[in-house]
Amino acid sequence: MFPLSRKQAFSRVFLKCFHLTLSALGLISGRRNRPVQWLLFCCWLCWYTTIWALTLHRASRFEDCDLDCMLRYVLLVCETGSHALIVTNTFLQKRSLKLADVDIFEGSDPSVAVTVMGLLVPIIGVLYLVCSNLDTLSSRVFYWKAQPSLLGLQFQIIAFISQVMNVNLRVRVARRQLQVLARELASSWPQNKLQAMYKEQQTARVIDLKRRYNELHHLFYRINESYGGSLLIIFIVFFAGFVCNAYWLFVDLRTTPSRLYPILQNLGFIFNVALQMSAACWHCQQSNNLGREIGCLISKLAKPLGSRRYNNLVSEFSLQTLHQRFVVTAKDFFSLNLHLLSSMFAAVVTYLVILIQFMFAERSAKAYSA
Repeated sequence: MFPLSRKQAFSRVFLKCFHLTLSALGLISGRRNRPVQWLLFCCWLCWYTTIWALTLHRASRFEDCDLDCMLRYVLLVCETGSHALIVTNTFLQKRSLKLADVDIFEGSDPSVAVTVMGLLVPIIGVLYLVCSNLDTLSSRVFYWKAQPSLLGLQFQIIAFISQVMNVNLRVRVARRQLQVLARELASSWPQNKLQAMYKEQQTARVIDLKRRYNELHHLFYRINESYGGSLLIIFIVFFAGFVCNAYWLFVDLRTTPSRLYPILQNLGFIFNVALQMSAACWHCQQSNNLGREIGCLISKLAKPLGSRRYNNLVSEFSLQTLHQRFVVTAKDFFSLNLHLLSSMFAAVVTYLVILIQFMFAERSAKAYSA
């Protein structure tokens, strides 16, 4: 085992710190003992019980709630409720999630650490913007009490992206080995390399690649099991938040363009959500593309003059890649790819137009009643 370089050591330390942050937010079980897990779960439960009680108490005081008021309370309940569901699911399934967490942060690849850092920097910037302007919060701007939930959802999708990137690194290694084997078989071999010993070595290499492909498919299965439900919740909440913040951005630009803070806050949230969803869909699309490339390379392993056992093995490997694809899904509701990203942004425009129409209808009704 070679010692880690400076970049790899920094990457491992950074990912470990990010792992501890996820553990504090209740998103992963980690290696804590049972009393600490119960204490953390009870703290989050008390936090959300207090938030929901205060929200209901404040909502009961408003007899006439306009469109902005309804969107604010719906988004608050969706974000806090989603984080509470993820924390509860993590607590109830801590044993299975603990096995999945071991493979995520044991890596030390600098590209994974740089990607995680690049996704965290804009989040920290928006958080600083919110914390530095708490005294200027109006009744419509995003409440500070939803920030822990929003951070938890964003950190969860970043953890998902880091795990997909780690598995993609292993897939690229398997693809490179498959390319080397296909290149060797395509070259003109001397007569002494067509002996039985070399044929057995080629068969053993194909068997090893077939076994490795099955292990990689099992890793993607574990990703779907560990993050499928949370991805479904996060994408729904992010979609709703994207639409609401785009609507508020339109309202601020139209009515009070001089108020820079709400505009920057809405722009920051839109940028973070778009960046995180784009990164998740892009890396999942890369997984699918790498699996398809491996399936195309297997056809180059077939030898017309080879043994029946070898050719049957290659055929089984080809069928395996057809049935075991590297696809990441949100509990089988939808697959994460670039097509999903384009569909979501098209739906955002549709719902944004609907909200704008409701806004003009509401203002016309108020003007008519006055």
